[in-house]
Amino acid sequence: MKIKKIVLKNLFSFYGKQEIYFDNKTVVLAENGFGKSSLLNSIKLALGQKKIKIDSILNISAKDKECFIEIDFSEFSLRRVWDFSEDIESLTIFFEDNILKDYEAEEFLKEKFPIELVDFIFFDGEVEKDLILLKSKKIKRIFEYSFDLDILSNMIIDTKKVANRLSSKIGNEEIVKFRDLQTKEATLSQKILELEEKEIILNKDIKKINELIRRNELKIRNRSREIESIEVKIDENQVLLNKKIALFQEINLYQLPILLNDNLFNKINTNILQSVEIINQNEFEDKFELFCKSFDALDKKGELLQSFYQIFQTTKGIKLTFTKKELISNLKSLKVSIDQKESLVGQLKDIKDRLLKRDDIRELDLRAIELSKDRYDKELEINQLIDDLEKSKQEYKEIHKQLRLEFIAKRDKYSKIKTIEELYNLSDISKEVYLKKLSNSLKSFNNLLIKRVEPFISTYQHISKIYINDKFRVVLEDDSGLFLDIAMLSSGQKQILSFILINTILEFKKFVDFIFIDTPFGRLSNKSRDFIFNNYYLNFSNLTLLVTSSEYDYLEKQNISFKEYIIEKDRLGSKIEEVKKND
Repeated sequence: MKIKKIVLKNLFSFYGKQEIYFDNKTVVLAENGFGKSSLLNSIKLALGQKKIKIDSILNISAKDKECFIEIDFSEFSLRRVWDFSEDIESLTIFFEDNILKDYEAEEFLKEKFPIELVDFIFFDGEVEKDLILLKSKKIKRIFEYSFDLDILSNMIIDTKKVANRLSSKIGNEEIVKFRDLQTKEATLSQKILELEEKEIILNKDIKKINELIRRNELKIRNRSREIESIEVKIDENQVLLNKKIALFQEINLYQLPILLNDNLFNKINTNILQSVEIINQNEFEDKFELFCKSFDALDKKGELLQSFYQIFQTTKGIKLTFTKKELISNLKSLKVSIDQKESLVGQLKDIKDRLLKRDDIRELDLRAIELSKDRYDKELEINQLIDDLEKSKQEYKEIHKQLRLEFIAKRDKYSKIKTIEELYNLSDISKEVYLKKLSNSLKSFNNLLIKRVEPFISTYQHISKIYINDKFRVVLEDDSGLFLDIAMLSSGQKQILSFILINTILEFKKFVDFIFIDTPFGRLSNKSRDFIFNNYYLNFSNLTLLVTSSEYDYLEKQNISFKEYIIEKDRLGSKIEEVKKND
């Protein structure tokens, strides 16, 4: 957006109707006190700046009690009128085919020219040289608008104000009680969610470990087919051995001493009815103990011995179910099976020892032990977790019930508290978005600032870096990364740095395509004038400079063409005249 024309009447020192038509580069020459500040203040008033007292704007020589200013921009035109006879101020905006008046016109103007930007686009190099560096609140508003953070910033402030106002009406004690219950409920809800998620993970871990164990066992089996084959043979032999043992056990205990004692056996075979006589009872019982020991029945020795005595001290005949030959045959067969089993077990041990010498089998065995331990630890952990989960769910249920009863009992009050909570939440969320966007915008802005400030830094060896921090303060660093005090800068340096920042802001946001500068060189030295003029002022496609005689003399030495106006002053006031150049 460009500025094309200004028409004003009876404003400040200006008498009657005055006009300026702007070119790409325009110079307005005026001595101090002739009307430069009046022109600048007229524009700022037209754009809605209210820091100037309205009762002082009417030219003292004006014949009527009305003054106005009209400004034509490339996108719209405005006309602001002050009628002091009726004490009326009016604003009209001409936008395309629309005409906006007063309130609508003011709102339209705020969108096009935010109040915070007026001093930057229409810049007073003499008065505002420390504006960027020292007034943190104003620079904060400027950057918030430039970064599109102004709405978020206002939302954060406004929502907190409303929430605080509601809080003061309800009472802090009730709010704290309700918030405590809500906090406990939310904390437990989050804890339950985390525990449930952890339970799912642990179950997956256990399932995974079981699968790893299964695969490990399969690898072990695949690597030990010999073991499997021997174990099958041992199992088959054990079945046969069990049958033989069962058959052997069918022989009554009382038959064994008889079958193994020829004298007793012969007496029984004669079928003589008599009791069996044991000549040396101690010797017999010692042998009987060895017999019981061989069958692993020492704990029943007394009972078995008593049964033996009762059987043989009888008048009835004793009938044997097995012959001695059958017994010996059975014992030999039993011995063969036992020997076979021992042989197979020995073979199995040899094979296992041989396989365990192989690294892969050893690693698989160690892996099996490790996996089993992991599974055990995970199972302990999930059991503890399940206990915690059940406890938390029960506690959550009680808190939720208490909160619901409290809410029902004081429904209206807690509804307002809920509203307050939502307002605080909205403020917090807005702040999170604000900070995130601020960080990204500052990064982009500082990247642009690095390019714009490079010519300035190159002239001052003690400064290595200049940037804006998240507190909207200008930071200067030296080569060591130490912060430098801005007060160390001279007034001229501050003026240059201020304009560099303005230049960067206007380029970052692309608000307008022009700059309007009053006293552009101030008390700068010729070297500093060259520096700021060539590096920064000429960057604008539309440049208007309000200059004094000494500043005008400097511009004349530059090989640059300007459209020129001069402000003259007589007893009635200031007048603007275009300077006609000779071809």
